Amino acid sequence: MAESTPEMVASTPEMVVSTLEMVVSTPVTNSTTNGYKETSYTLSKSSKDDERCLLEEDHKPSGRRADIDVIMIVLTYGVYLFHICKMYTPSASPAEGRYHEVRYQGLITTSTSEDPFTPIYLGVIVHWFVGFMQAWHMRMFFYLSGQNTYSALFRRSETQFRDERVHRLLVPTLFLCAVTELPFTLAYFARREVPLVEESYWEYVKGFYIHPHFQQSWFLLYLFIYAQVSTFWFRTFHPAHNTDETTTLSFCGSTSCCCTVKPFSRLTQYFCCLNFILKPALTPREFASAVKWYLGGPIRLALIPGIVIGVVETGHRLYDVYFPNYPILSYLVIYLMGYATAAAEREIRQRSKVWSWSCFLVGTVLCSVFGVGMVIYGKEIEKKQASTNLISMVIHGAYTDKTRFIISLIGGFTRGLGQWLFIIGSIALVRETFTTPRDWHQKCRVMAMPFYLIHQQLLVGIASGALWVPYLRSFPVMLIMTSVLIITITYLITKSGSLRYFFGLPTLIGSWLPGKPLRGFVPVLVLTGVVLLQMTLARTL
Repeated sequence: MAESTPEMVASTPEMVVSTLEMVVSTPVTNSTTNGYKETSYTLSKSSKDDERCLLEEDHKPSGRRADIDVIMIVLTYGVYLFHICKMYTPSASPAEGRYHEVRYQGLITTSTSEDPFTPIYLGVIVHWFVGFMQAWHMRMFFYLSGQNTYSALFRRSETQFRDERVHRLLVPTLFLCAVTELPFTLAYFARREVPLVEESYWEYVKGFYIHPHFQQSWFLLYLFIYAQVSTFWFRTFHPAHNTDETTTLSFCGSTSCCCTVKPFSRLTQYFCCLNFILKPALTPREFASAVKWYLGGPIRLALIPGIVIGVVETGHRLYDVYFPNYPILSYLVIYLMGYATAAAEREIRQRSKVWSWSCFLVGTVLCSVFGVGMVIYGKEIEKKQASTNLISMVIHGAYTDKTRFIISLIGGFTRGLGQWLFIIGSIALVRETFTTPRDWHQKCRVMAMPFYLIHQQLLVGIASGALWVPYLRSFPVMLIMTSVLIITITYLITKSGSLRYFFGLPTLIGSWLPGKPLRGFVPVLVLTGVVLLQMTLARTL
């Protein structure tokens, strides 16, 4: 549930010169928000690469996009809304929420305001919102992260990009595992409809450290893995890193593959790794052409990615027993789609408002159906009855063996197509509305990452006590109270100097974090050691 996160550039201590006849230009110090500065290194091309320069200029983003800033800000706050709403929805099992959530289910069947003179029943609406968000919100994070990856590679070499992903994504993930688990243990004292299994607080605390609990930073971990695995693919299809004249690659990414000179068949090329949906490509120009071949035109752009994602979602429902709540392959596909659509934007972008509104509305309807299924399924859980409703079966896979394949097919394609249409439609509409970057965009964007990283810890800590107090546990009061506190602490983090580094933010030039020893990877090694030590102690004490 929201890649989440907001893409901001973290400073790295050392930059490495890229191959492919590129050099690093003179470092330029740029001011960022809050008075912080970071060194920007621009990849420049030799004067001989005139055609390459033209290709790069054709596909290079025009500058900071206000629409992406606004969407990232709204998405980040949306993840917080998603998590606070889950406290007021039924749980699939008594054990759910043990490690990161507290729940108060009484408000589902009573007035949300708990005031008999102003009965405002929001239980069903809150539950529907959770299901609606679950259909698309983290997918949009991954999609926008893919688009931001394309922009970032204009400023970084392959090594620089890989290093930046470590500082930007892996460090905050390890920091959350090592330092921020204690607030979650306060859930032990929370009011519950179904009490936890009898155990001491000490035993409860140890359960958080026996193995890593990434909490909401799972998104950063996934994004880090996807970026490291896909960087070679990204570099091959990026105009700042590869051209028709300089490439020595074959379809399988090797310089000695027989496919380079004499392919045995077209089928051999299709199943080599350098392609876009089985259409071979070796250079950015060929890649953009392949993307256009599939997605050029309003109907193909709207349907083909949705169908592909639907196939992946269906496969996840049928066969994924290890990560049932985290469709790893589905997230990867939409992340790569984000990169592909950014690389071929000139060729495939649709500017029609009718098309944008059509995609948005159809996607909204399909995602809303998902939310309705969540409400129906929740009511059945409250009654402690097995699901027999078709909509709930489609959404949650609560089906018999005879209908397993059909229901998974319907559910997978409904969610896959719905999330894709909603994402591309909403982005297109926001892009037409927010065309000029504003100062508040950048300031809120800087706050987005720490807000995402701390919101759940603070929410659980506050709710664990507030759920015992009748009026404090009401949804409106909880929403306002936690929002103000989280935003305040987030702002203080942005002013915390070098400590910002642990929350994925850039630090001052010459800052002691991440430092220069070991190319700035000392904090990563220390945090890894702390996490391993905590796991060892939790298993032995």
